[in-house]
Amino acid sequence: MLFLAFAVVAFVVAGLMYDDAHAPPPPPVPLAGGLWPAPAPRRDPLAPLHMIVLIGAGCGCLFYAARHGRRAATARVAARIENGRLYSDLLHDAGVASVDARDITQLLVDRADRLPGDLSVSVGLGARFRHGLYLAYRTDQGPGVLRLMDNDVDGGTEQLRRFAAYLEAWRKPAADRMRQA
Repeated sequence: MLFLAFAVVAFVVAGLMYDDAHAPPPPPVPLAGGLWPAPAPRRDPLAPLHMIVLIGAGCGCLFYAARHGRRAATARVAARIENGRLYSDLLHDAGVASVDARDITQLLVDRADRLPGDLSVSVGLGARFRHGLYLAYRTDQGPGVLRLMDNDVDGGTEQLRRFAAYLEAWRKPAADRMRQA
């Protein structure tokens, strides 16, 4: 709802700036000694740039409102563990149905800018304020990576940490069984 409200505010302000830019000049002021010219309009030369930024911010807010609204409406989980296998829609999008717990080679929960992998400049700036779960795994198709961010799950960072501990508990028995065999 917050993103939706920000989007509405951004679009309304951009619309008001557009209306102000195309407003007719004020009428001349009649006085006893004649007509005084209308005051010169003081238009902001950067108004078109401000409007572009506001429209872009409004579109970004609509994107996040739709993303979080869809997640809330569908009430699906970002990742789950069943019988020692990790399931996630993100894995399915990568062409992997599920990953066995013993195939997870690396498991990290930290600030998103400290996690392995390259980040673009824009993502890197915002990553300082986000936390993520980084899972490296191997499958028959080759190695892969699963990243879950704290805004992808209800409960945020604490829920990611609990999920990582739960996943680690599944990994340890699998690793112990591998050593015993």
